Formats: sequence, C-alpha cells, structure tokens
Amino acid sequence: MVYTSTLSLFRQIRDEIKPLYGPEADMLAMFIVEDVSGFSSTDILVDNKFQTGPNFRYTISKYILQLKRQEPIQYILGKAYFYENMFEVNESTLIPRHETEELVQLVIDYLKSKDSVSVLDIGVGSGCIATTLALNLPQAEVDGMDVSSSALVVAVKNAKKLEAKVNFFQADIFAYIPSKKYDVIVSNPPYVRESEKKFMNANVVNHEPVKALFVPDNDPLLFYKQIIELADDALTAGGAIFFEINEVFGKEVAQLFENRNFNNVVLAKDINGKDRFVYGVKAV
Repeated sequence: MVYTSTLSLFRQIRDEIKPLYGPEADMLAMFIVEDVSGFSSTDILVDNKFQTGPNFRYTISKYILQLKRQEPIQYILGKAYFYENMFEVNESTLIPRHETEELVQLVIDYLKSKDSVSVLDIGVGSGCIATTLALNLPQAEVDGMDVSSSALVVAVKNAKKLEAKVNFFQADIFAYIPSKKYDVIVSNPPYVRESEKKFMNANVVNHEPVKALFVPDNDPLLFYKQIIELADDALTAGGAIFFEINEVFGKEVAQLFENRNFNNVVLAKDINGKDRFVYGVKAV
C-alpha cells in the first residue's frame, strides 16, 4: 500500500500553480487535497497520511494541468457548494455564486410564512435555485425550466441526489406558452453585456456557458422584459417576481416592473453593497 502526505501534496500543488494564481493558489491546492484525501483543511495541515491508488499521480498531474489552463476548480472537481449543499456542475451549467444564495434567501423569506404556493425557476442551470427552494419550502410546488437539455440532465441529478421534489422541463423563454400560473417566478438570467467580457477572468469567459452569461449590448434587458411580459399569463394576481441583475441596470429593471403595474418594487443590494436584486408584486 502507498500512502501520501497531505501537507507535502498541498505544497506541491500550491508551488506549481502559484506563479499563475498568486495568493489564490493556497485555496485551490487545498480544495484538491481535500477532494482526493477526504480530509478537512485542518487535518491536511497537521500532515495526515492517506492511501493512494495506482493512478493517483496521473490524477494530480491532470488537475494541475487543468488549473494551469485556468479551468475553474468547480469544473475540475465537478462540484460546487450552494446553500450548504453540494451540487454537481459541469461546463453546461453556471457555477453557483454567493449572490444567488442571497436571491434564494429573499424568496425563502418571502414564502416561508405562506401556505401552499407554486414557484417557477426560469433558467435552472445546475438546479441550485429550484432544488434549494424545494428543500427549504416544503409547502411549495417547484418547477424549473431551461432551454439547455444538457443543463437539465445535471439539474435532475442534483435534485434526485438531494431528495428534492422539482418538476424540470425544457422550454425556450421566448417561445414558452404557460400552462399554469405561479405564485412566484424567480430567475437569474443572462445579464453580462458582451462588452464586459474584456474585464472578466479567463476561467469564466473561456469555460462557463456563454448562453447563460452574456446578452447583447444593444438589448441587455431582453430576458427581464420577456419574463415580466410572461407574467401576464404565468403569474397569479398578487404573485411576485424575483430577479438577480447586473448591478449597472438596477433602476432600469425596477422601471420595467413599474411599467407593467407591479407594486412594492424593491431594488436590493447584495452583501458587497452592489445593486443585485429586483423584486415586485403583480397588481391584483
């Protein structure tokens, strides 16, 4: 049997990727060692040993090469945490972000005191929003739609693994004809302008799904406009829409709500103080 030192492995990975990642190299190296060893960061730093198989060195070399290619660590390991649960991710799905956890919390706080409710998540990706809402709102009937069949495969797997009851279906928001009404619609749609690519990290631009990220500069609010228009047929009177947004367009998205006679429209900031969420209630 072959045993490997967690601390030595951590230092090897960190030192190889540090020229590219700088201080971030420690965190990335720790993620990999945690994954391959099963130990916590504390156990790794006190230098526990773990048994390795014949392909272990190949696996580590592959991980280091992927990091040097600036592939996201979540895609390398095939998983990401969201709202205290682990979700499978791949290049068909966006990597869940902390801001989206805040969006989910807004919806949970809004619905937790209500009785039977129905929720539609538009653009599910990994299914992290819909699955988390289903797990935390047992009184809710949760549906999730996405145009991507490959993303839906991942979303279904995640919901099944976490034992969340979600009805996923494939549909294009620009051709979707609602067959039922919902009490809440939630969406984190594409909202990054094409012109903003040059300011973004290569690991995002080169690996995360383009269709889930970017919108044309000449119509950056197209998804918000379409979803709000959809609310005529898909949202109950007194129902609410919750959006995650590009911080640049907070007032503009809020205005879209007001133009369609939504009440109690709120533009909310994220934990970093940036305009990140807009929500409002459809007039009765």
